[in-house]
Amino acid sequence: MSVSACTASAGPDAAQTDEATRPAHTPTATSEVGPGSQPTVHDGRTVLPPRPEDCSAPSVAEVKEVLGPIAADLQPAAAKTSAKDGLVELNCTFALAPVPAGQAPDTGNSLLVSTTTAADEAALGRLGLPRLMMAPETVPGLGARAWYSVNTLSGSTEYVLEVVDGLQVTRLSLGVTGSAGRIEDAQQKLIQVAKLP
Repeated sequence: MSVSACTASAGPDAAQTDEATRPAHTPTATSEVGPGSQPTVHDGRTVLPPRPEDCSAPSVAEVKEVLGPIAADLQPAAAKTSAKDGLVELNCTFALAPVPAGQAPDTGNSLLVSTTTAADEAALGRLGLPRLMMAPETVPGLGARAWYSVNTLSGSTEYVLEVVDGLQVTRLSLGVTGSAGRIEDAQQKLIQVAKLP
């Protein structure tokens, strides 16, 4: 018996039935939350619709002043919020260049300010701090604990500062393209952004 014989026996309504039973589309890891005010679930995370106030601080003007020429074309932050296993994460992505309509900011050419709030110490411990850093260095005098690292990636460089303050972790990641050259005093600049209200 051939496979075509098996599939040929399906009735004319098979396509409609299949469409009706197919699960609803969920956003991919890079897609935005669809319209509406209800949370969706993706990869075990509850993805919450962004609110206007989520990424209102620091402001674009404040970040530009601290970062200098590299942020001359800094764009307003794109917000994403999600929750999983006692951790609520807010990501504010400030693109360093205009973003074409309908596209997400390129994290390799952006400042990402991520704030993770843990429900308790156990949830905080699951983060495995410091996260995704090549040769992290301890930064004294900032929060309860802090680390800094320069991650050299294919075609881009990522300057990362991660700060723990109680049950909240703030991670600043400044990704720049290889053509941007090395950013002078990147650690101090990220510390200044972290201290902005």
